[in-house]
Amino acid sequence: MEIELIERIVLESIEISNYTLDDDKKIIISHDAKLFGKDGQLDSMNLVALLIQVEETLQDQGVEISLTDEHAVSVARSPFKDVPSLVNYIDLLIKTMQ
Repeated sequence: MEIELIERIVLESIEISNYTLDDDKKIIISHDAKLFGKDGQLDSMNLVALLIQVEETLQDQGVEISLTDEHAVSVARSPFKDVPSLVNYIDLLIKTMQ
């Protein structure tokens, strides 16, 4: 899967997740949006909702991965920090499956 498609899936998932958020909690839809952690826009519950949305959209594309495995929460730099780190993490997971 191309990195551009992964990024589009993440951005579309952010847009879908925004429907459930109050106006003051909506995530800025941007290629470098901060997601979680310091300066992040999401609390842990909303992060999980976003990750589920991303996983479901990837499944629609025939890609079955879990974004919340033990590796993701144990790495020093969170793959959920911002859009680029999430996109790169998804890309890594897909490549390790092949």
